[in-house]
Amino acid sequence: MKRVVYATDFSDNSKCAMHFLKAINRKEELDILLLHVFPDITGVYGPLVSQFAGMVSAWEKSKSKAEEMLEKWEDMIKSEGLKVSSKLSVGDPVSETIKEANNFKADFIVVGTRGISGFKGFLMGSFAKSLLHSSPIPVMTVRFPHIRLKRILVPVDLSPATEYLLKYLPKISSWGDITLYHVILVDFFLDPKEKEEYIKMIEKEMPKYPGARSKVDIVYSPSLDYVGVIADFAEHNYDLILIASHGRSGISKAIFGSVAEGVISTSRVPVLTLNMKTVKL
Repeated sequence: MKRVVYATDFSDNSKCAMHFLKAINRKEELDILLLHVFPDITGVYGPLVSQFAGMVSAWEKSKSKAEEMLEKWEDMIKSEGLKVSSKLSVGDPVSETIKEANNFKADFIVVGTRGISGFKGFLMGSFAKSLLHSSPIPVMTVRFPHIRLKRILVPVDLSPATEYLLKYLPKISSWGDITLYHVILVDFFLDPKEKEEYIKMIEKEMPKYPGARSKVDIVYSPSLDYVGVIADFAEHNYDLILIASHGRSGISKAIFGSVAEGVISTSRVPVLTLNMKTVKL
């Protein structure tokens, strides 16, 4: 049995995650904690909160409505045949979610995401991305309703990140057929014979996992867009992407970017992400 924290804000995007949890539950029974984190008004007004009685009253009414909504969602999830309990926590969404996930001994956290990307995403950030940067527990993001779980794509780059992912695979190997996928992007022409020889050479270096198939692609991409190639390949063939994030931040991230975050923002299939800096296997 897998223990899961399902973090919800009651949005349509958040509801998408429920459909995929049903698909996982058909593979392995889940014990779900439905969690909603409500903002702490003292975090806004601090010691002056007592001077804003009207705001406190409005906050309390909103909190009561959130509790009612949480109860409705719990009933809805139970009606789908899933084992679920619920909790409303007050505070910072990211830190409270991690705290509750640790207390629940969760195997992973699942969230719905709108997939904010580009300059807007850089400025605004998102709950999911903030969670990915700091969570010691794997995070699954779901952007669209997805009701099937048969094939899992694991992008590998023949680096320590690949060894890290292989260590995690036994935890989800029962969920579906696994493909280890290595893609090389080129912005120059390769004739078919050169391409075939290059692929054969790389296949010899590909990692192995019992029962998993390996696939090597060489793709022409003038912009060297790894994110787009991985997301497009997964959309037409797979139901879940398992990917490792190097956990870069600050100037390092600005220079090198993040394939994991890009895939999360663009993929139409769910993504299970392991932050190599925070998730200890």
